[in-house]
Formats: sequence, C-alpha cells, structure tokens
Amino acid sequence: MLKTLKEWLDGEGVSDFSAQTIEEKARLQKEFLQYVSESLKAAQAGMPKAPTEEEAKATLKATIKSLVDSQEMKDFATRITEAEEKAAQALEAGKGGDKPVMLHVAIKNQREEVQNLVKGITAKDVVLKADTLRASIATNPSGYFLPNIGQLGVKNPGLYDVLPKIPVPDGNHQGVIRYVDWVEADIVRSAAIVAEGGKFPESTAKFKGYSKELVKIGDSLPVSDEFGTDEVTAAAELEMFLDTNVSTVRDLALIKGAGTAGTIEGLMAAAPAYTAAQESIVAPNIYDLVTRMRTDITTGRGSKYSPDIVVMNDNTADDLRLGKDANENYMFKEISGIGSMTIIIDNNMDDNALVVGDRRFARIYEKYGVLLSRGLVADQFVEDMETIKVRTRLLLLIRAADKSGFLKVTDVDAALVLLGGTPD
Repeated sequence: MLKTLKEWLDGEGVSDFSAQTIEEKARLQKEFLQYVSESLKAAQAGMPKAPTEEEAKATLKATIKSLVDSQEMKDFATRITEAEEKAAQALEAGKGGDKPVMLHVAIKNQREEVQNLVKGITAKDVVLKADTLRASIATNPSGYFLPNIGQLGVKNPGLYDVLPKIPVPDGNHQGVIRYVDWVEADIVRSAAIVAEGGKFPESTAKFKGYSKELVKIGDSLPVSDEFGTDEVTAAAELEMFLDTNVSTVRDLALIKGAGTAGTIEGLMAAAPAYTAAQESIVAPNIYDLVTRMRTDITTGRGSKYSPDIVVMNDNTADDLRLGKDANENYMFKEISGIGSMTIIIDNNMDDNALVVGDRRFARIYEKYGVLLSRGLVADQFVEDMETIKVRTRLLLLIRAADKSGFLKVTDVDAALVLLGGTPD
C-alpha cells in the first residue's frame, strides 16, 4: 500500500518536516517522489496479464457447457415441455365452444395450486382455463375522461352586435333617459314667396318631451362553497350559463320588446309599418321589397337617413338565398347584403318578417355590460352557500323623431303579392 508523505517521513526518521532547511526539504521531496514512482512500477508488474482472445473464447465455451449440462437447465427444459403439452390440451378443449371462464373464477378453482406456485413449493405449471377479458376487472374506473362540458345552443342574435352603444354614467339621473323631439305630425311648413307689402305666412312648430327608464334583466343561481372550489370547471360553466341566460332575454327584448312600463321597446314595436303599393313588378322577391322600403324612407328624408341594415331571421333570408330564375339558376348566390344594406341575421325575428333602417338612429343605452357578482342571501352564510348573480340594465332607444328612419313588414309574402299586383 502506497505510503503518505507523513508516513514515509516517519520511516525516514524525520518527525518535523517544517523544521528542516530548504535544501533538506527539497532532498526529502525528491526522494519521496522517487519512492512513489518505484512503488507504482512494482504494482503494475504484479498485475495479472489480460487473457488472449483464444483464452477468452475457451473460457466462454466452458461456462456455457457447464450451464447446459446443469440439473437446473434440465429441470427448466422439462417444465417447458409440460407447458407445451398443457397449452395443446387447452386449445383442443377450447374447440368445444364452451362459454369463456373469467380469470378470477379460474384462479379460485385452482387456488391451492396457485398458492403453492407462489411459495415455490411446486415447479409445475398451473393452467388457468380462462379468457382474460376487460370484464375480468369488475370495478375498473379507468377510461379517457373528456376535459370539457357539452354546450347548449341558443338562438343566434345579431342586432345587439351591430347597434351603437352609449354608456350611461353614474349620476343623479334616476336611471331615466330623457329627451325632446319635434312632433312631426303637428309641424306645418308654410314658407312661400311673399309679394311686396304682402303678409308673411306662418308656420307651426311643436316639440314634446319623452322619457324612458333603463330596464334591468337578471338571473341568479345558488351554489355551495364546495362546488365552487372542488368543481372549478363546472363552476365556470355556471357563470357562462347565467351570462347566456341574461343575454338571451336581452336579445329577444331588443327585437320583440313591447315597450310598455318596465319593458324594452324593441325594434318591431318602434319601427313603423310599411304598406306595399301595387306596382306590377314581375316575379317580385325580397330584394325588390327591401329596395322599395329603402326608397320609401329616403324619398322625403334623404338628407337625414341612409338605411344600411335589413334585419331578418335565417328562414326569411333563405327565401332570398333560394330564389331561382326561369332556368332554375340561383339569382342571389352567397348574398350578404341588398344594395348598400347589410343583411343582419337575428333569429329572434319572426318568420316572414323583416325591418329596414338606418342603424345610427337605433341606440342601446346601457349602465354597464353584463355584470357578474356573488353574495349571501338569507341563511347562506351559515349554510356555506352563495348566490351567483348576473344582471344588465339597458334600453333600446329610437327617438320619436327618428322612427321614420325605419320600416317593418310583418308579412313578406303578402307584401310581395301587392308589389306584383296591377296598379289601380
């Protein structure tokens, strides 16, 4: 074993290396290094030589032969032969068409043999005459669980997305929108040429004040604290569910709201009705009807209005999309507008009805968007419950002086008959 420097110095009779002179220290270090070199050479000389390639091959052959001739290998070969015979017997028995036996039943029937096999008492194979099926695990919880929740469908809205929205700030307005308009029906424009010394004509101008109150739409749902923390995905879905519920009522009201106290005046209630004239138009269609409605709006008020939307549902739009000429060719392929007007699909509209108008004059006033909040109701604090609440406050306002910028038809088919009729 190689000595350390201290051990070597002790052997040389040097007890205190630091007390030596510089020359003596150098001599001792040189002699120690020489000792180390000679010791390493002696160790290498004593190592056994590596076997040659022929010696290695001979050793490997002898090892393999001893394994093949061993009693353990002979016993293993015997067990392989027995296993093959058992397998052949099992296959032959399976041809009889017997009902497969579950794995757990086969193990139960040969419980003692299986136990002996596990303990190493027997070297025999235990044949389990069973088809190993997935049903063998009676309470298997495994499966690929989809990470999301299936969604519900609602009607396709469109009007809310295209109308201008005016936010209503906090203040002392009591949630009421007030405005003053001309009373168009009572206006008399009497301007005329006046002769020298003649009396000037007299016009009539009247105004009227109006007010509309913001309408609240809301929904709520009580949930437990555990549900909100243990079922995060479902809890988030509930919030979207309530949001959708409120938005669905809002979108329906924007189209069909009656405008009575506490309700929104929807587009159909606000827009004046259009009465089609008999014009002898050949094979009139919705394109013809909408064009005539637009002309009716702009003829006397073109300085103010430029109708840019046509609101209808999908079924009514299909009457336009599916229109064919005499040669069965589609007349309007992939149509998205009529002239300069965009078709707005809102399936809250009734079938066979439409509205033409200038969207600039139909404004949505809203206190905020859809607001989500949480709170405690009644005994919910001690019950570890809470209520999710979603609400919005808004109204659709087409001012009295602006309603002439809109026209509606509630029976498109009847209007088309009139357009194709013979003028009186």
